[in-house]
Amino acid sequence: FIPWKKLYQGYVMNQESAVRRVEQILQEFSITREHRECIFGLIRLVSSTAAGPRVDPGAVLRSLGSHPLFPKARVCVLHKFPELQSKQREQMWAIVAVVVLFSDGVGDIRILLELLRSSRSELAGPEVIEVLYCMATLLFAMMDRKIPITNRIHYNIFYCLHLMENASGIVQPLEEGRVVSSDQPDVRLTHEQQRILRHRIEPGQTVKIMALAGTGKTSTLVKYAEKFPELQFLYVAFNKAVVEKGKRAFPRNVTCKTFHSLAFGSVGRQYKDKGKLNFSKMSAYSVSFLLRNRAGQSLFVRGKTVSQTLENFFSSSDEEICEEHTPVWFKNTHGQMEIMSPREKQINVEEAREIWHNMKKLDGDVEEGYKMTCDGYLKLWQLSKPQLSGFDAILVDEAQDCTPGEL
Repeated sequence: FIPWKKLYQGYVMNQESAVRRVEQILQEFSITREHRECIFGLIRLVSSTAAGPRVDPGAVLRSLGSHPLFPKARVCVLHKFPELQSKQREQMWAIVAVVVLFSDGVGDIRILLELLRSSRSELAGPEVIEVLYCMATLLFAMMDRKIPITNRIHYNIFYCLHLMENASGIVQPLEEGRVVSSDQPDVRLTHEQQRILRHRIEPGQTVKIMALAGTGKTSTLVKYAEKFPELQFLYVAFNKAVVEKGKRAFPRNVTCKTFHSLAFGSVGRQYKDKGKLNFSKMSAYSVSFLLRNRAGQSLFVRGKTVSQTLENFFSSSDEEICEEHTPVWFKNTHGQMEIMSPREKQINVEEAREIWHNMKKLDGDVEEGYKMTCDGYLKLWQLSKPQLSGFDAILVDEAQDCTPGEL
């Protein structure tokens, strides 16, 4: 569905399969330090991007014509890639790539995105996002390989993606179906949103709403709760700011909480009352002080791998720390990536288990480094298999970002 976004995130997280795939792409399109014009390889790759059958490249190019960088980008593409002159789809994506590369800042890319997503363009949102993630992946990989290119371009793309994917869910005034709320202006709903509102949730049923950022997912949930005032809803989000916004938007039959606030009320408060709660994450530095010296191993390097093991365990749905939670790769004291050996994994598991055992202690004196963290008490709450009674349905915002433990 979003292969470039997944590849980008996998590459940034140093997943072996993602790193190998990106390396193959770089070699295939000659994006290496040995090729002086390797940036042309990036443009060629972007130009090969598919587009939906309803997309008219000519209409997209006409829409892009109002961008201040369009004339320069078009001349560059036709001069450097004359074979694209008769291929409008490839020319369209090549010009998009060049506009991004020529951009002085985030503003230029945001103008580009507005033009691409205009009604004249007919490009779907996922197609635009995927092209940006394609460029972000390759630019990030080029910087990794010390290929001379400014990191400003990657930053501009990443920031624009962040703005797109974290935009507030305001329902746009579209043509189909209108809903009037007493505390909100006249709002028109699309047929997809109306279909959601017509569906009455049943006990034990899971409904998944898939839509791009800014298309009205949260607003649709607000309308859903308004339509069924006899039902009690629990709205769960990741951060406090979203929850506070939800409290102002949702009707009275909706309780708004973060995952951590639910866990704090049940588990975290016990550690806070005992003075054994650490509101910060466990850093590699702090973890290294809890480890024993071992011959030939850096405490700080082990601190990083053990803290990663704990983080992976907290995010999982597993009940015990095991070797699956240890990182596959780690960076040694010389900054080089190494595969973790079976023995090192075993040591990591043992040390992570010991730290977790001490973190869970409520009675007796506990060293500062062993205090319970927010992710730790969220894990304990998950392991307790909580029953959220008193609610007819749970509304989870941005569910795709939930960890297996939260799900």
